[in-house]
Amino acid sequence: MSNAINRRVRIIGVLLLLVPNAAFADTGFIDRKVTIGGNSYRYQVYVPADFNRSRKWPVIVFLHSNGAQGVDGLRQTETGLASVIRRDRARVPAIVVFPQANPGSRWSGLAMQEQILACLDATAKEFNGDADRFYLIGYSMGGQGVLRLASRWPDRFAALVDISGTVIAKSPSATNEQIALDVQTHPFLTAPDIYRALAQLMAATPIWIFHGDADASVPVEQSRQLVSALRSAGATVRYTEYPGADHSI
Repeated sequence: MSNAINRRVRIIGVLLLLVPNAAFADTGFIDRKVTIGGNSYRYQVYVPADFNRSRKWPVIVFLHSNGAQGVDGLRQTETGLASVIRRDRARVPAIVVFPQANPGSRWSGLAMQEQILACLDATAKEFNGDADRFYLIGYSMGGQGVLRLASRWPDRFAALVDISGTVIAKSPSATNEQIALDVQTHPFLTAPDIYRALAQLMAATPIWIFHGDADASVPVEQSRQLVSALRSAGATVRYTEYPGADHSI
């Protein structure tokens, strides 16, 4: 290769580093870390194969269920939406954020909610996320997290998906301390009718709720009552109930 060609290659390389809207970026599942108040949290981001910084991208946040807590930033991508992507990534043409709750924690906790929003904001900044198309999805403990975040930040997300999430504070996998903190953090849980109180807080955000009618962990009646309250509050709500389905997905 001639010296002239070598110089041109070097110049092109420098230009690509300087151009912020270059189309090149890592794709697939990539490791990321966010630091809040001195605490670091590892998480994963899925970037579609056709990612290009020149366009705005929808951003989905997926909240895992109980059992995937940790500090490795990986276990939360072993099931749920991550599995869907690995089977057929064409079905999810979006940036997807997979935060991980700390060991022994739940998404109803303040620190974990702050982590979710920090992961979302960092991802949107790095991958040109469209703030008008932020979506929040969660299963089981993650579904509860969707409802809790929607009660506190109803304007952050364009739409929500709750899969078998607990509405009430009591949960089979929650400790008494976690339940007490949940009630303290989310005042709607002390209302005479918590379903009506929650529905009024999140009525402006469209939501799709899924539940199996044979769920022995989180009674399907919780989702039914929430759907009824949301409809009474004028919310845009879609409900899918699976006959004979239990809590697993």
